[in-house]
Amino acid sequence: MKPHQSPNRYCLPIIESSRSLVTTAVQESLSSYRYAEIWLDYIEDLDRGFASSLVGQYPHRLIFIFRRKNLATIELSESKRFEILKTLSRKPTLVDFDITSQADDITNLSKFSLKTILSYHNYRQTPSDTELRSIIERMSIWGAHITKIATFCAIQRDALRLLSLLIELREAGKRCVVLGLGKHGMITRVFGAQWGNEMILTPPEQSNQSAAGQITIDKLDSIMQALR
Repeated sequence: MKPHQSPNRYCLPIIESSRSLVTTAVQESLSSYRYAEIWLDYIEDLDRGFASSLVGQYPHRLIFIFRRKNLATIELSESKRFEILKTLSRKPTLVDFDITSQADDITNLSKFSLKTILSYHNYRQTPSDTELRSIIERMSIWGAHITKIATFCAIQRDALRLLSLLIELREAGKRCVVLGLGKHGMITRVFGAQWGNEMILTPPEQSNQSAAGQITIDKLDSIMQALR
């Protein structure tokens, strides 16, 4: 994979079925990507020490996720998830939890010393501004290092509201990722990259998308160059 022009906050979503495929994807990506986001629940031969071992090789570069696409039911047992989280305690990495589907995991985070991304996903709509601010406040109370909002944009105005929220959070000094899903949300990925999202999820090909509306790294590079 060739190096790209703006790799500082690019993040590669990695959804693979084996440890070897994940390891290869990480090795091949980090010249072009600042981060790799690893979806652990899809790894069929996952063992307790795999995530920790990767962090040892790539400190401060990895994000781990236990959930599945579209918030489908997590297959890893609670006990296995906690075993893995224990190995990641105090390690230089981030773990992403969805506040709706992983509420039980979040309530148990006091058992570990982890840097977290707390996420809110809504694949049907973008809630009202009041609701979004309430969600952000709940994430802050739970101690999120980075807050993430990803909601479906049914109309263009939804995307504008999300960008306004991003600006508001950045002006308050908060680390955040605010993204719109769907065709109307795509613009949030462009201006979010310009206006301070902590990371920019951008797959190498459309077939590697982890969510609708993601722009490939080559296309995003071209847009970023044009906007300079």
